[in-house]
Amino acid sequence: MSSRSVGAAIAALGVTQIVGWGTTHYMSAILASSIADGLGLSPTTVLGGFSWGLLVAGASARTSGRLMDRHGAGRVMMLASILAAAGLLVISLAQGWPALFAGWTLIGLAMRSILYDGAFAALTVLAGDGARRAISLVTLFGGFASSVFWPIGAWLDATLGWRAALQVYALVNLVPCALLHARFAGGPRRHPVGAGAGFEAGTAHARLPPHLARRALALIALGFTLHAFINSAIGAHLVMLLGGFGFATAVVVSTASLMGPAQVVARVAEMSLQRRFSAVAVALPSIALMPVAFVAALALPTQPWAAALFVMLYGCANGLMTIVRGVLPLAVFGSRGYAELLGRIAGPGMLAAAAAPVALSALVEAAGPRAGLVLLAACAVGALASIAAVVRLVRRAA
Repeated sequence: MSSRSVGAAIAALGVTQIVGWGTTHYMSAILASSIADGLGLSPTTVLGGFSWGLLVAGASARTSGRLMDRHGAGRVMMLASILAAAGLLVISLAQGWPALFAGWTLIGLAMRSILYDGAFAALTVLAGDGARRAISLVTLFGGFASSVFWPIGAWLDATLGWRAALQVYALVNLVPCALLHARFAGGPRRHPVGAGAGFEAGTAHARLPPHLARRALALIALGFTLHAFINSAIGAHLVMLLGGFGFATAVVVSTASLMGPAQVVARVAEMSLQRRFSAVAVALPSIALMPVAFVAALALPTQPWAAALFVMLYGCANGLMTIVRGVLPLAVFGSRGYAELLGRIAGPGMLAAAAAPVALSALVEAAGPRAGLVLLAACAVGALASIAAVVRLVRRAA
């Protein structure tokens, strides 16, 4: 595929990532309170719908990946955009919790296809040897999703109401997202994995022997699952954690806002190092930044500069891990059956992400914010150990 065509695909998928993340994963952060008031439900019930959507996404992740491998990312992503639009429309028309959960069921079925995993699968086929750079570029777009859609969502909610806001969200999943997916996300590779072959067939062409490949898959899944737990917990409760240390509201908000820029800066830095370091070499320092961030939060004095350092270190680590999650499996296992492999890895992570906000909230309520940070630090150390073991396996095989 020509570089111009790949560039157009990156730009198109970048736009759909901003819309996809903004209208699904980040939607509840702005609209949950208004939805709860409008339906006469508790905020916990409304956020429970989001957690249910994540559970559905985790349960369907492998199937969506298998469909992409067989039928092409473009077709599956287009249909998933329509499904997400339908789910948002159902919630906008809801009169109680059954329709709320029904809408999140539809969104959950779509999420793994319209978000990073779908884009990574498409770019692996479209960009070939340039997939790593293409994946990094798309994550740059995705990093701006909350910055774009949180203000848009707040404005729509204030001027038109939450129902109209969700209907606008549904519309932008159809136009432009469904159309862009159909036009730019591509079809199946020329020699797809056959029915029922999946990962087992792919190991014959992987970079590791089959017995080591299975061990590496389990370790990667464990590392990314622990990262998903941390990411979900921080995404839901960063403001609560910072506020629990006694910082003023203005300090908390300004400090938390450093997360997005830190992610983008880290991704730009990774792109500048791609010619010098392999995806396997970058994986270990990327995940190592995460426990360093939590150690800084726990060991440094309770000062605004220390909180800012924690947020920036964590933001850099999280920004890099988004790329590692796409390129490390590709480097270790190869491209055959890649979409299904991502789904197989993502499934447990989505389950952990669904449980994380509730688990961390309960722990912080019972034992305080420091206990929450200790739990997340332990998860970060576990993720680092898992990825380090994968790197050792790859180097031993080499």
